Amino acid sequence: MPQPFQQQLTERADFHEFVDRLESVIVWSGDPSGVDYLSPSFEEIYGRPVEDVREDLSVVTEATHPDDYDLVAKMMAGADERILNGESVQEEFRIIRPDGEIRWVETRIFPLESGPGEVPEVVGVTIDITGRKRTELELERQNERLERFANILSHDLRSPLTTAKGYLEFVTDEFSHTYLDVVEQALTRIEEIITDVLTLSRIGKAAETTESVDLAETARRAWQITGEDRGQLAEMADLGTIEADRSLVGQLFENAFRNAVEHGSTSPHSQAREDAVEHGAQDVTVQVGLLEEKNGFYIADDGKGIPEAEQEQVFEAGYSTSDTGTGYGLLIIKEIVDVHGWDVRITDSETGGVRLEISNVNVNDYGTH
Repeated sequence: MPQPFQQQLTERADFHEFVDRLESVIVWSGDPSGVDYLSPSFEEIYGRPVEDVREDLSVVTEATHPDDYDLVAKMMAGADERILNGESVQEEFRIIRPDGEIRWVETRIFPLESGPGEVPEVVGVTIDITGRKRTELELERQNERLERFANILSHDLRSPLTTAKGYLEFVTDEFSHTYLDVVEQALTRIEEIITDVLTLSRIGKAAETTESVDLAETARRAWQITGEDRGQLAEMADLGTIEADRSLVGQLFENAFRNAVEHGSTSPHSQAREDAVEHGAQDVTVQVGLLEEKNGFYIADDGKGIPEAEQEQVFEAGYSTSDTGTGYGLLIIKEIVDVHGWDVRITDSETGGVRLEISNVNVNDYGTH
């Protein structure tokens, strides 16, 4: 009787040469009570000789961490029926090596094709995911620390700050002095820094939910909040929609506009200024449009621009284009871009100001309204 294809394959030298180089544990079995093939990586991950498993399959189950016994037992309890139905089973759990080291592994068991009425041969693949799990756990701990820090900023610092501003307002109603103006500016700056740091700490959570966002509408709304009394927003064509977190895209525009109007304008009169439809101070004019490749959008102003030597560091914490900036505005833009998987760069606008380009964005329905 001819050997099954899978058996022929496992006996081929080139099959062993290929599989033996894999870092995953490969288990091949045509008989539930035995193992036809076990890759050498088993010894590296489990810390036991391959021969131990060939002699006694219980070695694998005994290596399971006690806290994960029920998890693995549940996986195995339904494995036979699912495999007979052509389905696979998969689970992540911990193992304990003989030297006491705990590792995380991911095991997937799936059937191979078989003839009608035949019991399928089974392949199990186990990979070491300890590094990934450690990264995930560390990220969780960092997020918890960040959340605690955000709560401190939000409650423990904002509360006394609000009290101080209240008393200052009371004093300035009675007395007028330059020193009081300086105190008010300092308190306002502290409040802005707290707001920016809180925004940074919550960007990751906010981006978990996305929806269709109208670029032009979001830009106009952001301009009303941050810039309409200090500059002009040039008329925009339909910019289409993007799939993103609505509040974060609004925050991106707000920070970009705030940077533009606070940075000011010293460059000559521009065509953008002539096209402006949002009327306010004549300090700066801002344009929003799609990139030429239609793979993103830009925000450009006719302000002073950023020296080429500084354009590499604009997204670092503490960098500001004005003396009164918090140093977090452009960093917030970078974080919002990163969490969406986009790209961002700073360059010069046609009028010598700042041009912020957001690329690698899937823009839909542009020019359809």
